[in-house]
Amino acid sequence: MRSRLRALIVGAALATLGALAVPLVASAHALAQSSMPAGGSTVQQSPSQVSVTFGETPDVRLSTLTVLGASGQSFDAGPVHATPGDDLTLVVPVKPLPRGVYTISWRTVSSVDGHYAAGSLVFGVGESPGAAGGTVSVGGTTPPPSALAVAGRWTLFAGLVLLIGAGVVCGAVLGDAPRRLAWLAAGGWVLVAFGIYAVTEAQRAAAGASWSDVFATSLGHQLIVRAVPGALAGVAVAAALVVRRVMWRRVALVVAALAAAGATWGEALSTHAAAQAPAGINLVLQWLHLLAAGVWIGGLAALLISLPGLVAARRGTVVRRMSTAAAVGLAVVVATGIIRAVLEVQSWYALGATAFGQLVILKLALVTVLALLGAVNRWRNVPRASRTVRGLRRVASTEVVVGAAALLVAAALVNVVPPVSASPPPQPAAIVATGSDAGTTVKVSLSATPGLAGFNRFTATVVDYDTGQPVDAEGVQLRFSFPARSDVGGSSLDLKRQSAGVFTGSGGNLSLTGAWKVSVLVERGAQSAEVPLQLTTRTVPPTITVRKGGGDIPTLYTATLADRRSVQVYLDPDKPGPLIFHSTFFDATGKELPVTTCTITATPPGGTATPLATTMLEPGHFVANLTMAQGKYHFDIDGSTSTGDTIAVALDVAAGS
Repeated sequence: MRSRLRALIVGAALATLGALAVPLVASAHALAQSSMPAGGSTVQQSPSQVSVTFGETPDVRLSTLTVLGASGQSFDAGPVHATPGDDLTLVVPVKPLPRGVYTISWRTVSSVDGHYAAGSLVFGVGESPGAAGGTVSVGGTTPPPSALAVAGRWTLFAGLVLLIGAGVVCGAVLGDAPRRLAWLAAGGWVLVAFGIYAVTEAQRAAAGASWSDVFATSLGHQLIVRAVPGALAGVAVAAALVVRRVMWRRVALVVAALAAAGATWGEALSTHAAAQAPAGINLVLQWLHLLAAGVWIGGLAALLISLPGLVAARRGTVVRRMSTAAAVGLAVVVATGIIRAVLEVQSWYALGATAFGQLVILKLALVTVLALLGAVNRWRNVPRASRTVRGLRRVASTEVVVGAAALLVAAALVNVVPPVSASPPPQPAAIVATGSDAGTTVKVSLSATPGLAGFNRFTATVVDYDTGQPVDAEGVQLRFSFPARSDVGGSSLDLKRQSAGVFTGSGGNLSLTGAWKVSVLVERGAQSAEVPLQLTTRTVPPTITVRKGGGDIPTLYTATLADRRSVQVYLDPDKPGPLIFHSTFFDATGKELPVTTCTITATPPGGTATPLATTMLEPGHFVANLTMAQGKYHFDIDGSTSTGDTIAVALDVAAGS
């Protein structure tokens, strides 16, 4: 007996580890599909409002939508609301937007499944977002599901399966209601109660809502459709434990199973199926899938509990009935599971390339193992049940353990976006800087995503310089300065601790294109350390054209940006030695752009960057004196108009080329 129990424990642990082996890179379903203004677009006039349309209905009370300028300033002019007659679209009124690039930052909680998502889109007013390095981020992301979210769904599924299995066995297989089945149902109800609480708590925490506000949101509705039939099941289970007459105990357990079926329907209403067309068919398939799992896996667990009380003559009949019920349950699980997988995955590529698809493969493998074990019992152990149940118990116990692992995978699947609902965009790569403090006590890796001028998500990873172990500091503060512009003041940003050695935060501190000095203060009391770093915001590379000169005519370099604005550069004289560097700014029509301030940084071959002293000959035309040797020099040119419009390019120039 002990060896069998030990084997079951080891098997459960291995199955659980296997189920958790697939990384849960999750996304919620209320993902951005489109916006007005459209992501990546340029409008000539400031809009009076900004809207984003999502793939699932967002809960307005738990969702946010804001419009940010390049410095992170909010331009919202009122609260977020849904478009009348269109629950999928959120709208926020905005203040008049000056010329520039703006970020639409959004956060949603799906009113269908309670999942959290966040993302951003970029548009320009009188200026192309491409010119400032803007990219279009559609879709959205969400943190990986918490352990509480997965554990809650797992215990909820397991509890429902046990309640349904106990009711099916006592009502249709045994024709009896031993007290041990009532205790099994009681254990199932405890799991259901914990699961309902854990799922709601995980969703509430992710949404940032308080418990006092839960019932005013879609999370409260989802709680009610689970909790009301769950409470009814609890009353029926309590009655089954109290009553003495077997007939009434049997009735109570059947009622508990029916209530569990109702809670299963409420659970289906809060899953992927409710948001996928045709919703009615998907809901029925999801409901039947969960019910069949209860008949199959829950029924096997109830049978194992009931076997010791059966005499040999009756045992064979009961086992054959349960074998037939389990076969029907298996067939329904496989059929509904395959249909739902096809509807949600939709392609062989998505089956292998997405976390959802990989979990589907793992679940299919576990169901295949269960089917093989069921076949062994059906054709080998069931015919012997009148004489011995040793083999039956061993195989059925293994089925229950593997079934528990399959339920864990199913719990994970609920928290992962299916490919049919996802619209992930190409995400811009982060810019990363790494360094250590002067005393070599800590190392810091700082990343900014998307690494563009404007709003960024910062992540600082702090480790011990010698051991590489995470440093659990009290906090991390970033201090920003922009050496190329003396008129740009410094700023700071406090990062919050996410885990040991990892700190995150968001801000518009990298407000301009170029090289920023970032001082990272790792706060550890007397052991605090400061790490100097440099982050250079990414830009869209300009198109460089070179028109060769000759005689007294210098070579002309033109750097053209995505919005067709350009900077033209030439050297006078065009040969190594002392010379004058000319740069002229043009708008998209070819007219001189009235740039009033300009910074030029020159980097010689193998040398260090040196800012040049510039002189404005006229608005848009600047010169700088320098001495150039042979070889290509790298120049970073950054100009801005009196209205704050900026244009920045980088190009290589060689004297006498």
